[in-house]
Amino acid sequence: MATNAQPTPAALAEPRPLAKKRLRPADAIFHIAVLSAVLIALGVLVWLLVSITISGAGAIDWNFLTGKVSTNADRAGFGSAMRGSVVLMLITFSVAVPLGFAAAIYLEKFANVTREQLLGSAHLRRRKLNEMIAHGESGFGLRRQRLAVRAAFAWAKIGPRINRTVEVNISNLAAVPSIVYGLLGLALFISIAGLQKSLLAGGLTLALLVLPIIIIASREAVRAVPVSIEQGAMALGASRWQAVSRQVVPAAFPGMLTGTILAMSRAIGESAPLIVVGGIVFGTQMPSISPLEANETPLFAMPLQIFFWAQDPRASFQELAAGGIIVLLVVLVLMNLVAIILRNKFQRRW
Repeated sequence: MATNAQPTPAALAEPRPLAKKRLRPADAIFHIAVLSAVLIALGVLVWLLVSITISGAGAIDWNFLTGKVSTNADRAGFGSAMRGSVVLMLITFSVAVPLGFAAAIYLEKFANVTREQLLGSAHLRRRKLNEMIAHGESGFGLRRQRLAVRAAFAWAKIGPRINRTVEVNISNLAAVPSIVYGLLGLALFISIAGLQKSLLAGGLTLALLVLPIIIIASREAVRAVPVSIEQGAMALGASRWQAVSRQVVPAAFPGMLTGTILAMSRAIGESAPLIVVGGIVFGTQMPSISPLEANETPLFAMPLQIFFWAQDPRASFQELAAGGIIVLLVVLVLMNLVAIILRNKFQRRW
């Protein structure tokens, strides 16, 4: 009598090959279209790089890198623009980095609290105030504690909403076009603050431009640190601030620094906000490297100088513009290379 053979457990455990998915014509067309667009974009980029290198390589020499701006193409140099970009980056770094790091640490470690937690902290402050009153204390210490209690209860009501609003706005500001920041800098620093159209106004405008990027990158770096490090420090008796400042921030600092370098590399190549704030300035002086004199110095920068030369129809100035583009590209590549090296050297696998 014939019987059906039962499959062995080994045969049941053996994985079956998946059926090959049939490629639909629409998927194939979309794949070809995307690949063609990428190849065309890369081809145009390679063509631009090659043409700029051929046009501007002959214009780069020591006099070009150190000379002043001139109406004579044979004597015109890129040194004034390079110095101006250095001052712009010093101002941008000095303003954006401390504010960005502080905002990132606060939003990631201290602002993420609920209304109930804030109310609990406010009630603890009120209990301490009642104890001070019961012990008969008076004077400045008692008045300060009363103000602290009122501020704690007020912040418990509006604090979470403000924090959520700030987080949403930071995410939105990171995607705003750079020319909008130029209009903001023109209104805020020139019209309202009364600054001149100078390197100081340009540096502050670029600081506004890169501030959301630094905050987002720094928050991601802080978030990547395991919470067990902070909890372990607090379990050993450290306060919340001590655990964050001495354990979390040093561990997250390489990632924060990498994000900062990438943000600065974007700022050094921006021209639209600088054109709105200061316009295209022609000057033959060599700007001072000191940021303290930035408000009296016209707005010199590498992108602005390239734009000024590119507008000139003479072939000699077109070559100078191509040389300036090469110098700016080299600076951008070096800054991104430094960011990659720092990330690979100090990155930790948690």
